[in-house]
Amino acid sequence: MLPAMSAADFGYDFINDLVDRCLADLPFAERHGDAEGPLLSLSDPENPEEYRGFVRLWAGEAPADRMVQVRLRGEHADTQLFFLFARPDTIVPHFHGQVVQFGADACVYNADLLPRLDAVDHPAYFQAVFGPISKPYWRATQKPENACASAPANPAIATYLSPWSIGAARPATRAELTEVGVQIRAYLDHWLQLCDGLDYPPQDPAMMIARDARHLEGFFDERLDPRAWKGVYRLIGTEQGSEVRRILMDKLS
Repeated sequence: MLPAMSAADFGYDFINDLVDRCLADLPFAERHGDAEGPLLSLSDPENPEEYRGFVRLWAGEAPADRMVQVRLRGEHADTQLFFLFARPDTIVPHFHGQVVQFGADACVYNADLLPRLDAVDHPAYFQAVFGPISKPYWRATQKPENACASAPANPAIATYLSPWSIGAARPATRAELTEVGVQIRAYLDHWLQLCDGLDYPPQDPAMMIARDARHLEGFFDERLDPRAWKGVYRLIGTEQGSEVRRILMDKLS
């Protein structure tokens, strides 16, 4: 059983809402761990009784492959990770959302659709996938006071994202997350629509599978964001942290 959540856990509530929206729209089957709980319960490696979060995993139906929700709860930060991975042989993008809450009214957040093809060779793909979210992107980033109006904090990670990435480059407030959250949910709604059909020619499945493996290997490379991964390992240990990374990277289909 998970511990009861406080009303102050607004980052957790935000990501939970994204999960609920997906479960209401697409057929996902959760894969449970012990006692029908989350697939993986996370704890302090020095004190296994001390709760540190969980990993939940759902298997999807084509073109969706899996949905993953990760919570990492430390003394000073409560990190929520959310991924929707399309099947590796498809051109449907992956969806990524994150909220890191620290304090009662402070957070950073990001959301994006990870492209499955390259813009130089497939400009029409980018028009089909990202054109419809240009308006939500501008609504989120055009206000200078919004934290997501700044450049990405880590250009190395941005390389694996899209130019439509919404990301807070400095601390934001709960009110800003509520405001920008409308646009993040528009991104999610668009992803759900893409699962119903993407007007672009399918590509060679073997090529897509190989590219997707390279993409995720690069995106989740510990060297890309060593500070973040060191924080994960400090919180839950190398063994549990490596298992979280494996679950995020491993396809189900």
